[in-house]
Amino acid sequence: MIVGTTVAYANLVVRGIGFGTARTISAVSLTVTADTGHPADLYPGAAGAIYFTIANPNPYPVTLTSASLGTPHNQSAGAACQASTNGTTNLTVTGGAIAISVTIPAKAGTGSGNPAAVSTSLPGAIQMTMQADPSCQSQVFLVPVTLSGASS
Repeated sequence: MIVGTTVAYANLVVRGIGFGTARTISAVSLTVTADTGHPADLYPGAAGAIYFTIANPNPYPVTLTSASLGTPHNQSAGAACQASTNGTTNLTVTGGAIAISVTIPAKAGTGSGNPAAVSTSLPGAIQMTMQADPSCQSQVFLVPVTLSGASS
């Protein structure tokens, strides 16, 4: 879960009453999309990158500090090659939290006049086993990614 915080304050030099109002703290909403437009770098015995693009509709930048990965699956649910095929493990992913440092500008990827969405990757985060089924050739695999960070 990504959590954002904002702080507001008033710094007055004149006499009188001033006030500041903090926005309500809520979960940060980001859009993460698989980015399949990269050359294949996964083959038996090799580790490849997981590529994705992040849009930030929030009015403040967000810095991501860690990623964790779910079970990979074939983009085509009916494909012969899955993370495990006929009892053979074809794909594994890096376990635990992966340290990252990615800042997504405010309003990134939300239209004209705003910054572009941020494309990034997790190099070496998915591995194809030496025993991978031959049906895995030329397949696209999707991996659930959970990102953690805070507003920045």
